[in-house]
Amino acid sequence: MRNKLLALSLVLLLILPLLISCTGTGNSGVALVPQTANTIVEVQVGQILSDMVLQGVYSGLAQNNPSWPQTEDAAVNQILLKTGLDLSGVSTAVFFADIESNDQTQNTYKGVIASGNFNETTSIAKIKQQTQQTLTTSVYKGFTIYTEAQDRSAIVFLSKNQFVFGSLKAVQDVIDVAKGSQKALSGNVISTLNRLNPALIAGASVAVGGLFNQMSKDSAEQNTSSLQSLQDADYIGFAFNQPNFSLSFRVDAHFPDEGSLQSAKDSVNSLISSQKATSQDSIEKTLLNNVQVSAANSWLSIQDLINPADIMPLLESTTTTK
Repeated sequence: MRNKLLALSLVLLLILPLLISCTGTGNSGVALVPQTANTIVEVQVGQILSDMVLQGVYSGLAQNNPSWPQTEDAAVNQILLKTGLDLSGVSTAVFFADIESNDQTQNTYKGVIASGNFNETTSIAKIKQQTQQTLTTSVYKGFTIYTEAQDRSAIVFLSKNQFVFGSLKAVQDVIDVAKGSQKALSGNVISTLNRLNPALIAGASVAVGGLFNQMSKDSAEQNTSSLQSLQDADYIGFAFNQPNFSLSFRVDAHFPDEGSLQSAKDSVNSLISSQKATSQDSIEKTLLNNVQVSAANSWLSIQDLINPADIMPLLESTTTTK
């Protein structure tokens, strides 16, 4: 499971240069996320791509992955060529979704609220040019929505500082929130996100049984203790940060009662102890020794620190042992 969580955290770091680049800062779109969503990820893009430590991490990983864009500019250009979206003006990005709709082939509910500086006319022209698609237009509550021919995705510019891209229903719901005719997301998911902020990347979601089922299977394959007790969590969050030239990863899970919280803590500690006992890799042992597991006020918190220089050797050792 530890390898899975590390890999997931690293993916979040690695895909950012493939998705977005930025200039300056901007306001977050969290306040515009519709109440239909049950998952949210807030990314401080400007801070990430201006951080010298993170730039070094990406450069090192890119050198070992020739298929990746080797520079941030190349990554932005790749997205431009594929989608026509010129994302060089993005400063922050808020991803939202109803994760329970992801198994559906139709009506998947997801979107991105991007903040920064944009030119609507130029952006739409580039999309048409690069994708060679005909975009249909419609007016929804005073906003022009551009939609793909098969209505699979849509984009709307709320202002010169924000656009929304995603499924048509999600885009329309964001407009509703902006106009005050629909409530924004609130409650436990937003409280979890606020618990983890400020962070370079912070996310929160309702708990999904399938995720913990997979964790339990992974742990069983490694002859470690079962993580079945994590099934009792009702919502979860994660955060990625870069304090004092290290990378920090944190996962928080909320439990409905003290018994399930303590059971989950015991399972995680048992798994970590088992990994320590069997690991032959010095970097992995250091990473495991840095893990802090705490439980208080219905929350299980798992935190870890990693030296950026250890990422490549750790990934290489993980690949070798698979």
